[in-house]
Amino acid sequence: MKLMIAELRNNKGITQQELATVMGVAHQTVSKWETNVTFPDITLLPQLAQYFDVSVDELLGLKPLPSQTYITCEEGTKEYWSGRLKYLKNTRDFLWNKDYLQFLIERVWKINYPINVLDCGCGYGFLGTMLMPLLPKGSTYTGVDCSENLIIEGKRTLKTGEYDVQFVCDDVLTYESGIKYDFVISQAVLRHIDNSLLFLNKMISFTKDGGLVVCAEVNRELENVGIYIHGMNYDYLCQYPGFREMWNTQLKCQGRDYAVALKIPEMMRNFGLRDIDIRMSDKVNFVSPEVADYAEEVVAFIEAHEFCEHKTSEQQTLVIEQFMSHGMDRKDAEYYCNKQNKITEFIGRNKEFLTLTQFYGLLISYGTK
Repeated sequence: MKLMIAELRNNKGITQQELATVMGVAHQTVSKWETNVTFPDITLLPQLAQYFDVSVDELLGLKPLPSQTYITCEEGTKEYWSGRLKYLKNTRDFLWNKDYLQFLIERVWKINYPINVLDCGCGYGFLGTMLMPLLPKGSTYTGVDCSENLIIEGKRTLKTGEYDVQFVCDDVLTYESGIKYDFVISQAVLRHIDNSLLFLNKMISFTKDGGLVVCAEVNRELENVGIYIHGMNYDYLCQYPGFREMWNTQLKCQGRDYAVALKIPEMMRNFGLRDIDIRMSDKVNFVSPEVADYAEEVVAFIEAHEFCEHKTSEQQTLVIEQFMSHGMDRKDAEYYCNKQNKITEFIGRNKEFLTLTQFYGLLISYGTK
């Protein structure tokens, strides 16, 4: 619990002595309240809350103050993703089975001739490594991303000479290609940015008439409930109280839409695309000591979910403040931090024989221009 008296008093523009006079206490008492040395008598809490025009829960720091500053998420910035190469490499293989992507190409999209592909927000070109061996010979791949670090890695990864590949370091929203593409795709981009509609519209502008627009996005709620670690209670693992409130605050204050994966088909429809449909990746990950690359998969899972180390109280405080600035109650933010530490501790004790199942719920929406 963190009393918000000091912040409320400063917002109101009064001194400790003035507040003490109103409450009928010594100014030293107010000082102790503000430093959490002592707490107000329970009978004073309603009076304090009424004076500051907040609820008792807001006064006690259990809920964010109406005036609390929203801390902008940085997940849509190139600075953020420039330092996330390791995260991307630890998560991309968990999203696709190669034979399912081949099924989409051959049986669903019926691509039987060379095409020109544009990958918007390509990261280090993971989709390029998946698509090019499966597409008809003569196809080309262009990846666009705002992070120079990721583009450098993409050029290194796909520098085989076997495929016609190029990378462009630019912001998709300001990029002008000068040509139209047969196949324009993005993966796990729209959920992170502030204006998914604008991004999708830009993707469509890159697409030639008759071309295909594809958006592969993870549904946040499916992701949250799609994990089971043997030896831990599943009901506990899939509980994320306060997250919907936080996501709705992000949508209201910043435009980041946690449910965009389910909304994309309607967005495509409103932009005039036709033959719109949606599929789901059949990739479900099962990790156990018997698999050949067990150690690598466990490390990837741990690092992707930040189960690497026990979070200190100082680290937890930063997370709690961030979550509360996004509309989450303190109780729910503390629950999340405690849960992360418990999972981290369990994995640490069982790292040599860990068994887990994970399902991301990657939804693949597509439509023809």
